Amino acid sequence: MGKKIIVTGTPGSGKTAILSLLKGINIISLGTELQRKSGVERDKIRSTMSYKDAKAFRKNVLREIDSIKEDIIIDTHTSIKSGDRYIAGFTKEDTASLHDVKGIVYIDATADDILARRAADKSRRRNNETKQEIKEQRGVNISLATFYMQELGVPLYIIKNKQGKIEDAKEDVEKAIKTMLANE
Repeated sequence: MGKKIIVTGTPGSGKTAILSLLKGINIISLGTELQRKSGVERDKIRSTMSYKDAKAFRKNVLREIDSIKEDIIIDTHTSIKSGDRYIAGFTKEDTASLHDVKGIVYIDATADDILARRAADKSRRRNNETKQEIKEQRGVNISLATFYMQELGVPLYIIKNKQGKIEDAKEDVEKAIKTMLANE
């Protein structure tokens, strides 16, 4: 089995944009894998399956990801906001499904930057959230990332992705990944 690094962040933080700039490491989007294997649009998977079925389905997909022999980055959301509730994008059971996780990278951005990126992203339908709601989601997500760090016993890197500074964030992510993969 290869080493794994979990990269997560609030939707609109620039996580996927940064990951698209990285070279030389396999990046697997958990949401895309779930969509590909289920045939259901990624934002609707949880609403089309029972909780029990969705949980079993995720476990099987994660088992396949865990068996990959090369080093990989797992791109996933920390949480998904649905109305007034949050759903963990990556659960305690998910962390138990993976072996040889070397660390977590949380891509962070200000609420203003996230709102601007979400407004510009025409590929996804998102609610018109306020700055206060984004701040709340960031707080929930950092709390969850801290929980994952503790559960897995790995370091957590919080990388700031400032508007117009994606290259700086990419370099910081590369440095964190190199450090984590080098640590045995």
